[in-house]
Amino acid sequence: MKIEETKLTAEVASSRELNKYLDTGWILILSYVKHLNDTQQPRFVVAWQNGGQAVFPEMLDEWELHEIDRQKYR
Repeated sequence: MKIEETKLTAEVASSRELNKYLDTGWILILSYVKHLNDTQQPRFVVAWQNGGQAVFPEMLDEWELHEIDRQKYR
């Protein structure tokens, strides 16, 4: 599909999130690495190009995942 057919974009921060978006019909249009202090974090930009309303996968956001990890190791 052409980039001009993109109706909506979203940025995701993990391959787990990326796979959920791809499973619901989004396509990957860009990947890059975000540099923050001495760390590198992958980023993926996905595009909704299908007709109709965009379908967003259900998932926990970064804060919720961090809280789960924090509670897990208490």
